[in-house]
Amino acid sequence: MPAERFFFRPLIHKGSGSGHLRRCFDTAVSLVGRSAIFLDILDLAEKPMEEWAEEIPGFPGDIPIYSSSEVLMYGISDDLTAISGPARPGFFKNLIIFDNKVSRFDHVAMWMAFATPVLLDDDGPARKIAPFVIDSIPGPRNSEANISSPSWLRLPGRCRNPDPKGSILVSFGGHDPAGLTFPIAEALIMRAGVDPGRITVTLAPELNADRLPPGVRILDAPINLREYLGDFGMVFCSFGLTAWEAIAAGCAVITAEPTRYHARLSRKLGFPGIGNIGYLFQSSLPTYQEMRLVKLMKSPDTIVRAANRLTAELDSEGRGNSLAALYESLEAPIPHCSACGCFLQPVIARFPRRSYYRCKTCGMTGLYRFELKDDEYGSAYFQEEYQDQYGRSYLEDFQSIKTMAGPRLDTISRRAESGGSLLDIGCAFGPFLEAAGEAGFRPYGIDVSVEGTDYVRNVLGIPAVSGSFPDDNPAAAFNLEVFDVVSLWYVIEHFTHLRSVLEALSRLLPKGGVLALSTPNGSGISGRRSYRRFLENSPHDHYTVWNPRVARRLLTRYGFRVYKIRVTGHHPERFGFTARTGGILFAAIDLASRLFGLGDTFEVYAVKEASLG
Repeated sequence: MPAERFFFRPLIHKGSGSGHLRRCFDTAVSLVGRSAIFLDILDLAEKPMEEWAEEIPGFPGDIPIYSSSEVLMYGISDDLTAISGPARPGFFKNLIIFDNKVSRFDHVAMWMAFATPVLLDDDGPARKIAPFVIDSIPGPRNSEANISSPSWLRLPGRCRNPDPKGSILVSFGGHDPAGLTFPIAEALIMRAGVDPGRITVTLAPELNADRLPPGVRILDAPINLREYLGDFGMVFCSFGLTAWEAIAAGCAVITAEPTRYHARLSRKLGFPGIGNIGYLFQSSLPTYQEMRLVKLMKSPDTIVRAANRLTAELDSEGRGNSLAALYESLEAPIPHCSACGCFLQPVIARFPRRSYYRCKTCGMTGLYRFELKDDEYGSAYFQEEYQDQYGRSYLEDFQSIKTMAGPRLDTISRRAESGGSLLDIGCAFGPFLEAAGEAGFRPYGIDVSVEGTDYVRNVLGIPAVSGSFPDDNPAAAFNLEVFDVVSLWYVIEHFTHLRSVLEALSRLLPKGGVLALSTPNGSGISGRRSYRRFLENSPHDHYTVWNPRVARRLLTRYGFRVYKIRVTGHHPERFGFTARTGGILFAAIDLASRLFGLGDTFEVYAVKEASLG
């Protein structure tokens, strides 16, 4: 179930302008009744957010506005609560969207127990640990994003062609914090010889209009600048939303940047620009920037070609995607390690609806998943989906799966006596249970699939219940206190909240009981060749990625001692060598894979030695 509540933390520092805040307001209009916009009281706000809201046409008055500290300390109303438990294990009900330029770790960390952080066009340190990142303004940043496309910008339609010789708009935000408006206007007139009548500037109320050269017109800082862009053939601005809005409208664009960072973004994306000017608050441009501006104004064809190329790139990405619709579609995973519970671990790979982190504490690689499937483990999981992957249905594969149980039961029998109770979690249609019964164990099964457990009970004659472990207690279902053996064959990686699963497994086993499991191997040949590709190809319902070292370390934390690890899933063809199956090279690679434990799956066998406190 996607998130139900949306909190916005827009950038409203002094000197930062109002663009970030207005974008949040635009999005919130589509989320009335399910969103809250709030202001962190530590921010140096230019004015209360309520006053900002009054200035934005069409902003609904029933969207609540709170301070961050108010929400964190006291919560808010019962029907819109920030401090609430997750809707289900591993997921919150809340997303918090940071629409900033640079978010720090502590900005995000204060919310980690209440909402899932989403960063929008942010290049701060928090980007390395934020579960989900959206870049709607293209450009190189310190790490990849989950989604990167200007199609998420609210852009105007094309309404003209670039015209560097036509009217010119000079706009550096509603407040021009770097002080660029006056120097650019003066340089256009004094150095480039532009007629003042061609120039219009956006001017914040607090700026002195008397400083403008005579003849320059003023467009009072508009709420929706994009609606006016069609009146101008060329726009001077900094790299950011206004630059892309102007390109979308069909204007020529020249950028002037207040920081080296913005200059680098502008240059990488191919905007014609005069470079980094810094924070001027003075009446003249540095000499080099003046020369660059004059050169560009004398090369209108260069400016037009750049504008047309950028427009083509923009159109190839598409336009009109809705951020509100995106937020409404996202699940809200709890931003902590599934295995040990540590919050906000470094993200190592991002994909459109998934992020993978690696926990610094326990070493586990885990998944933040932002899109779930309805009825994920229904009949299609064992029928059509299984057949698509393996070429036959699960029942058609029953005997081959049962054959794999032999070596597993032999290894289990080293520490567990025949005749003991054996619970198979995720038993499916029961091939392992049938083999365990034939080996002398008393088998029991649990699975989320009703179809599977019906087959186990009615066809195989083995006790089985349909349920979701660990929420449903199999010991109580079978009127037992503990089991002598518990097994999970390619199941452990499917749990969203591994910590609670491992605690429940410890409770199900007595001291001396055996835990047996198998799972994909992140340190196998596929993971070693390209860990990113391995994660990209990993099934979307695998919430943890194990390897033998992590398995030993993690199970020890929960009172188990591993007595056997068997690496399986050896695939010589994945080593990148061309080798004929059955040939000498193929056999040599296969031997090396087994000697060095490079198989893509592995099995773990452990004995419970201590109970959890």
